[in-house]
This record gives sequence, structure tokens and C-alpha cells, in this order.
Amino acid sequence: MAESEGEFIEWSDERYSTDIDRFDEQHKHLFGLLNDLHVAIEAGHSEAVVGDILEELERYTEYHFGDEEEFMQDCGYAMDCADCFYQHREFHEEFVETVGEFRERHENGEPITTDVLEFTKEWLDAHIAGPDVDQKYSHYYRQEVPEDYDYQPGKLNSEREGERTYAADDDGEVTLASDVRAGGAVSIPRGSMAEWFGRLVDRHGDRPVAYAPNGDGYATRTFRDLYDQAWAVASGLLEAGVSPGSTLGLCARSGYAWSVVDLACHLAGVVSVPIDPADTRAVAVETTTGVDTLVADDSASAALREAAGTVFELDALPTGDRDHLPGFDADPHDVATVVAPVDEETGTLGCAVTHRNLLAAVAMLGEQFPVTRGSTGTCPGPLSRLFPRVATYYLWDRGATAAYLPGEDLRAELSALEPDVLVGRAEFYEGLAAALRAAIDDMGGLKRRLADGAAVDRGRALREGATGSLTDSAAARVVFGPLRESFGIADLDFAIAGPDPVGAELVEFLWGVGIPVSQVYGAPELTGVGCVTPYGSGAPEALGTPLPGTEVAVTEADELAVRGAHVVEAYWETSDVAASTSAGEWYTTGVRGRFDDEGRLREHDEAPLEQ
Repeated sequence: MAESEGEFIEWSDERYSTDIDRFDEQHKHLFGLLNDLHVAIEAGHSEAVVGDILEELERYTEYHFGDEEEFMQDCGYAMDCADCFYQHREFHEEFVETVGEFRERHENGEPITTDVLEFTKEWLDAHIAGPDVDQKYSHYYRQEVPEDYDYQPGKLNSEREGERTYAADDDGEVTLASDVRAGGAVSIPRGSMAEWFGRLVDRHGDRPVAYAPNGDGYATRTFRDLYDQAWAVASGLLEAGVSPGSTLGLCARSGYAWSVVDLACHLAGVVSVPIDPADTRAVAVETTTGVDTLVADDSASAALREAAGTVFELDALPTGDRDHLPGFDADPHDVATVVAPVDEETGTLGCAVTHRNLLAAVAMLGEQFPVTRGSTGTCPGPLSRLFPRVATYYLWDRGATAAYLPGEDLRAELSALEPDVLVGRAEFYEGLAAALRAAIDDMGGLKRRLADGAAVDRGRALREGATGSLTDSAAARVVFGPLRESFGIADLDFAIAGPDPVGAELVEFLWGVGIPVSQVYGAPELTGVGCVTPYGSGAPEALGTPLPGTEVAVTEADELAVRGAHVVEAYWETSDVAASTSAGEWYTTGVRGRFDDEGRLREHDEAPLEQ
């Protein structure tokens, strides 16, 4: 993972680490915000930019402190060292109040001085590194908390008594027949997608946002490059007659140019309708979503082009240079994109995904998988599908770089990038496993015999909390380590699969090779995300536990129900928001399920529901 170097406040594991990855990553994020504020002030950025960073610092500080305090209560620290806990909480309250005062003073026209920055830096340093505050609960965690303890954010408030009925609408109601399980709090970026990316540009500017294939390798594109290109395209589309709030179809191969148009839609306040060139329902999707303007490359069919009133070629888009774009005036609850369902059964009725839905899903992934700024991730798969697109946004939100794979030679492409994060659908991991197995088959006799069966054995041992046999350990050292290096994936921080399940046997094989696959379960109506089965889970076949920001329950009809800011409220048909996707606050998934004894969601089998 990348760490800060030569910045206003620099992270050092030796000085600051609590040995709790969750809070180390949150502390690093706070350091990053303070560094961003320092850069903005030193570089003379606008007062609006400084104000945005101050608001984000205040918001994230409140979120982090709340999470930390819940952990201290959950692990027993608050009970065993009550005075320490209450003093710690007082420190938090005082700091939040002080940051709020800084923000208010700035809003009233007072400049943020270096004294303010130094105060904040010294406070964070003393609070995180000092022996009597964060390091004190860190010491307690190392000495007193059992090794098998698993902190689940939101657990203290997640179990709600009895059977609960929630009014839905005039058509019915949802009756919950289980406790509500929650994934904990999450800090959702405010505003529209245009405002969100504008803040990222202010923060990350000339840092790489994308690695785009150029025939000889990868060309680097910065946050500023992407923003400027998308701004020009957004201006051009508006000047060509595309209206804010109208739908625009995007049918093209996935790549950097696809993302430029996607961001341009957000900036222009246009509702994007991604269309998979391989989808046999492409023309029907275009028609039922009211698409009159299409951006396309040569993968778009003639029928799709004929059905559109206006077609812009992806490699010849109109450009302009407007001073202001409508996307910055969008409400967070406005529809940002319409996503067609993946399966044929639901026809062409698309999910009307709002700006807030997208940013909630981004925040949920970021909280569960806290990749560090400067990391590289890749999200192979069609960006017309919601999960890869949200995953790309997630990388950008964390200050990481999204690499676009050509998809021609997976081993060569990954080894050239050496990514820190993999995000892919089940098909991607099936292809990766096939390439790994082929590479094993090409090895010499001794290595091949050593690896034979060892990957699955190691994966199953990990699932059961064991270490595996001596042969398995030898295979890990002699075969699997060098194998991952040859693929450029020796040091992955995260490997995320979703939104459909990956088979348990495939997961066990990948775990055994040393690829830390976690599975995310989701659906378009959930903006692609909902539950997670983490790497090393005892049940890779389960749907998992709620992601941060998600609540799940089981209805009296044994159907899984989900609630959260990522739940899409309505479907879109013929240019209008049409039928509701959810019953009141809850989206019922159509999946029959139950909770197992560990609180994990599973698809329903013959076992009785836990009540």
C-alpha cells in the first residue's frame, strides 16, 4: 500500500499503527485530508475548495470517532477501563467542536492559517501516537481481546426486538420475521456526482486517475485530465442540443473513453443509459428508456443506431468550453443513470439510480475495502454493468488509479500493472483461475506434483481456520508465491468479486493460491452492492453479512429484504420514473433466505429460519 511521503503530516506504522487495520486506514484518511487542506492553502486554491475540504474533514472525523467509540464498547475496553473510555470520548467531542468552529470561521470569511493546520497536526499526532489515548486501546486490544474476536460495526444497534411491520405504500406492507442485521455506519459523500468528482480533482489534481492501454503499454491520465476532457464533452453535448435531465445511451466497449463520456453525463446533468453491445435487448432498452441520443463505437448494431434520433461517434464527440455545467446543480436524489437488469425475466425495465445511490455504494465499498491513495486497481468487465462502474468510482474516491485491461493476455496485462486491487465479476475470476491452472500445468514435474491439489487443500484449511499440511506450505513457498509474482499479483491488498456469487470450489482454489478473494453480493436495485463474504470466511458459499451502510432482514415470506441509502427507489420506463422498486423503506430481493448461527445470510434451504 502506498503511504504518504514528504507531506505535511506523514504516516509511519512504527509511530501511529494501532495494529487494527480498520482504524489505521481511517487515520491515514484523516492524514490525507489534512495534507489536502495544507496543499490547498499553500497553493492558493479558492476559498470554496478550502471550505469543501474542511467540511469533509469535519464529516469524516465525526464518522471515525463514532466507529472507534463503538469498537471500544464492543471489545470490552469501555467496561474494563471506563475512565479511559469516557476521557477518550471527551477528547473526541472537543476536537469535533474545534473543527466545526474552524469551518464556521472560514464560512464567515476568516482565513485558515498555518496555526490552525499545526494545531490539527499536533492534535492528531498526540491523539494517535500518544500512550494514553489511541495507543491505550491498541494495547488493550493486543493484550486482552481474544484472537478470534471479530468487530462488526453497527452490531450494538443492529439487533432489534421482535417482529416489525413497515408500511410500504397503498399496495401492501412488509412484515419482518427476523432481527434486523446492520453493517455499521458509513460516511456518504455529499452532493451530486459532478460535485463529488470536482472535489476529487481539487484534492488529487495531477495524480493518476487511469492507466489506459495505448498499444505499447499504458498511458497515464490524471484526475485533471479526465475532468477537463469530460467537461469539454459535456459542454459539446449540451451545445449540440442534448438537454439536462434527458437520457443519453452509451453503447461502446469498456475503456477510458467510455469513462470520459460517463463522467461527461454527470457533469452535464444528463441521465446516462449504458447499453451492453452484446445484449440482445439493446434496442428495447434504448426505446423503453426514452433514449433519443446515442454515443456509440463500432460495436453498436445498425438497428441500435437506427432507433436513435442522433448518434455521436465515440471517437468524434462534440466539445465545448462552458463556464458552468448543470450537473453541479443536480440534487443528490435526482436520477443519474438508468441501468437495465441483467436477466431476461425482468424485461427492459431499468433501475433509476440516483446520485446518492451511487455515492452510497462507493462509500460502502471504501469502508469495507480501504485501499490507500496511490494504489492501482483494475475492474475488468463491461462498464455497462453497474458493479464494475461503481467499483471504478470507488477506486477514484480513495485516490487510487483505475487501470483498463485490453483483455487479450491476462497474465501479461496484470504483470505489467502489478495491481493492488482486483475487482471483477465471476467470469473474470473463472478466467484468472483457468490461467493459473494452465501455468501450473506448464511447470516442471516436481512443482506440478507439489501443487497438485495443494491449492484447494490450502483454501479449505483457510476456510476452517487451519494452517494446512507441510506439503501445502511447501507448495505455497515454492509454487504459488512465484506463480503470483509472474502474474503481477503477489501483493494484492484486496480481490473483490461481485455482484453474483463465485462458486465455493473456485474461491477455495484462489484462496489456496494466495489470492484474497472477498465476495460482494448485490443487485441493480441495490446499486450493485449489499452484503460481503470476506476473505477467509468459514462459508464462502454464503451471501455474507451486511456491508457498512446496509441493513438486512428476512420477511415472513422468507424473502431477504435490504434497506440503506444504496437502495434504488424506482424503475424508469419511457422517460419517466415508473414503478417503485421497494416496499416502503425495504427492497425485497426475490431471494428466499435465512440467517445462519453466525449471522450470515444464506439462500434458503431445508433448515428452518432463525427467528
